[in-house]
Amino acid sequence: MMLLRNLSKVFVSKAEERKDHGEIKKTWKFVSTAFLNLQNDINELDRKSSGEVNYNIYKARTNKNYCIENGYGVSLTDISKSSHFVPEYRVLDQSKIGNTNMYRLEKYNGN
Repeated sequence: MMLLRNLSKVFVSKAEERKDHGEIKKTWKFVSTAFLNLQNDINELDRKSSGEVNYNIYKARTNKNYCIENGYGVSLTDISKSSHFVPEYRVLDQSKIGNTNMYRLEKYNGN
């Protein structure tokens, strides 16, 4: 069981793409909140080809089943009332180990 003091409240968002005069624009919409255990786990797979460690990757763990899918955005600041925002992190991968759900997050720059 994960301790409550180790959980962070995060705000989950989903990207919606729409065409605007032939150009595709991506807007983000708030979906829900979740409580995740965020850790900056460094392993050999997170290294770049030059050997540099990539500190932009976080692993978020939880025992609950949240509706978070690959490509969703995760923010640590409250975005629930914002209409125009870009999430801080993007979900790259999700896996389940035992009863723990793990989401791999990467720092998102808006592209």
